[in-house]
Order: sequence, then C-alpha cells, then structure tokens
Amino acid sequence: MNLKRYLLVRMITLGLLCWVLISAYVVLRTANEVDDALASDATRLHEMVEYSMYKRQINPEIEGSPVLVGSQYGLLLAPYCIRYEGWNGQVRQEGCDNLVRHPLEAQLMRVLGVQIESEPRPVGLWGQPFGELFITADPQLVLVKFWNTLRDLLLLSTLIVASLAALTYVVIGRALRPATTLVEKIDSIAISEDSPPPAQLPDVQPKEFGRIAQGVNRLNDRLWSLTQTRRKLMMKLLNVQEDERRELAHLVHADLGQSLSLIAVNCAQLRAQLKGGDAEVQDKLEEIELQIEGAFERMRAVLVNKCPPVLEGADLGMAIQDLCTRWEINSGSGWTVNLNLDAAALNRLDQDRALCVYRTVEECLANVRRHAAPGEPVNVGLALQAGVLELRVENDLPQPAGTQVPSGGMGLNLLAERVRVHGGVFKAQLQENKFVVSASFQEKGAA
Repeated sequence: MNLKRYLLVRMITLGLLCWVLISAYVVLRTANEVDDALASDATRLHEMVEYSMYKRQINPEIEGSPVLVGSQYGLLLAPYCIRYEGWNGQVRQEGCDNLVRHPLEAQLMRVLGVQIESEPRPVGLWGQPFGELFITADPQLVLVKFWNTLRDLLLLSTLIVASLAALTYVVIGRALRPATTLVEKIDSIAISEDSPPPAQLPDVQPKEFGRIAQGVNRLNDRLWSLTQTRRKLMMKLLNVQEDERRELAHLVHADLGQSLSLIAVNCAQLRAQLKGGDAEVQDKLEEIELQIEGAFERMRAVLVNKCPPVLEGADLGMAIQDLCTRWEINSGSGWTVNLNLDAAALNRLDQDRALCVYRTVEECLANVRRHAAPGEPVNVGLALQAGVLELRVENDLPQPAGTQVPSGGMGLNLLAERVRVHGGVFKAQLQENKFVVSASFQEKGAA
C-alpha cells in the first residue's frame, strides 16, 4: 500500500470514528432534550388534567365526559398519549392510537435508550390524590426529531470524509509527487568504474523532499568519488602485481635459468669424461640430464604464467592458443579446448584489456580443471557484436544443474574486479547445465 492510500484509509477511518462519536453525542443530547421536553410537557398536561377534574367536580353536567385535556396546542412533542387511572378503577385515555400504529418506532426508542414515557404523576384535588396520570410521547415524532438532527450530521460527515479523500488524492498526492522521482533516482544508482558523474536531482518541494534530494545528491557524489578512488587503487594494484610477476620472471630466468644451464653443462662434461666408463654411472648422468630438462620446462611454464606473451607485445590470439595448448598438455588426456576467436574482436583490444582477456581465460581454465570432469570440451570464444566485445568460456557441469556448483572461490571474485576495473561487465552463471563465464567490454573503450 502506497503512502497516499495509507493516508486515505487513515483519514477515512478517523472521519468515521469522529462520525460515530458525534452520533453518540447527538443521540445522548437528543435523548436529554426529549426528556426535558417530556418533563415540561408532562407538567403542563398534569395541570390541565387536574383543572379538567376540578371542572367536573364543580359542574355535574360534564362529570361523565371522556375528555381529559382536549387540545394539546403549544406542547413540544404533541400530541401525547394521556392515560388516567383512577383509584376507583376508572380508566381514561386520549391520543393513544399512535402507540398502536407505530410499535417499531417505540421499540427503536427503547433500544436507543430514549424515554418516551414520563413517570406516573398523582392527580387529585385539594391535596387529596384519587388517581395517577401516565403521559407517553408519540414515538414517530421523537424519531423524526432524531432524524432531523442526524440528517444534518450525516451530510456534514459525508462532506468531511469527501474533503479528506480529495485532500489525500489532490493535495497530498501532489505533495508526494517528488517521492516517485526520488525513488527512481535511488533505484538507478548503479555507478560503475567508467560511468560519468551522476546527474543531480533538482530542488523539489516540500522542503522535506528537498532535503532528501540533497542527501541523495551527496550520496551519489560520494559513491562516484569512492568508486573512482577504488578503480584507481585496483588499477594500481593490478599494475604492481603484473610488474612484480614480470620482475620475478626475469629474476627466475636470469638466476635459475643460468644455474640450470651451468648444471647441464657440467653434467655434459662429466658424461663426456666418463664416456666408456661404468654403465650405471652413465645411466645416472642421463637421468640427471632428463631432470634438468624437466626443470627447464617447468621454469618456462612459470615464466609464461608470470610474464605472458601479451605483456611482451605478442599477438593475443597466438597467446591464447598457446595457453590452451599448454593447458591440454598439462591436464592430460580427456581435456580439449574449442577456440573461436574473432579476428575483428582481437584487433579492437588494447594491451590492458588484452591482458585482462588473457588472465580471464587462464583463470577459467584453472577452475575447469579443479571442478569439472574430463571428457567434455571447454568452449572459449571472443566475438564482436553491436559494439560489444564479449569473451565467453563455458564447460559442461559434472552434476545436474540443481545441485550446488563451486563458485570458483576468490579467483573468480578477483577476476570480476579485474574486468570491472577495465570498464567491463563480468558474469558467472548457470545456463542449460553449463557453467558460463563471460566478460563484456564496450568497443568505445578499445584502442
């Protein structure tokens, strides 16, 4: 539920609660007014009945007249049901037909707690009571009085609730309009290493939303600044790493290579001197030469790993092909790599991105050998489509796609950082029972 509907529900609920409270107050007030009117009219009717009794006492001609009051003009809730019960058993009543005609209204008045019947009043002359008087108001007239009061209240309450709804949808809705822009701006925060400075939100009204917009602008600026700092630090870290690898490779080549060469020369001289000697010694020397040759091969592999041909300006396609060939040889039988490198895509990569692509293929092949099973080929492709250079490395999973697949550990995470630093998008995901690693670069950033 959005804020506008939430406020609408709350306002309507508050309006209905106020209407209920006011209705209860009006019912109580109207009941008190009916009680006061009934008491006032009952007093007057009591006096009129006693006067009628007095006239009967002094005028024998109207002694048997059934009329108690006659006209009830001027009374607040007239006409009333007037019932006289004498102590001699005499019963007289006037205007009580409405009680018989409107039983539902009378029952409703009892439910509302409105007393339409006054307390019994003694009737007598010269201080001597001889009967009781019961006065009952017409329930329909009392209900009409209630309705006239509640009708105005209902109209007022309807206008209040409608005004609250209009206020919510018009005034509050207009005031909350900048919230949509703010939310869209916050949702769109996805600053990458090569993104331009973020666009600033305008100063919006009301003031609270303006402060939020300023906070979002400061957050965007801070994120962009931190992202650029992070990119520079990561780029420097990668450069230092490659420089250290290159220096280490040169040291290994200069020191260890020279030592191995010297050992090989000494071994050859020793073998020449002992030529024709003991066969067992000759075999041992041959074994040493083979070990030296193996050490040379391992040293060359380390040198290529630490200082790939791409750093020396070699062609990227040839370097990747050499990498895949060495990987197939070192992995043993059952491992094959299918290469599909687009020449146009290779020519669009500068040296930094070429090294990034080379390291990506190298790390992916290492992960395949650690986590996959031999037998299925590894597909390595580089293509240029719609101005996007995409490297894609995929291999079949050794188990169904529903089971847990190794993530590659920190290797893929660091590789993702390397790709992002160079302005690319890195993805590692499952597709049709295959583990797919892709790195995409915009062509505009290529040399």
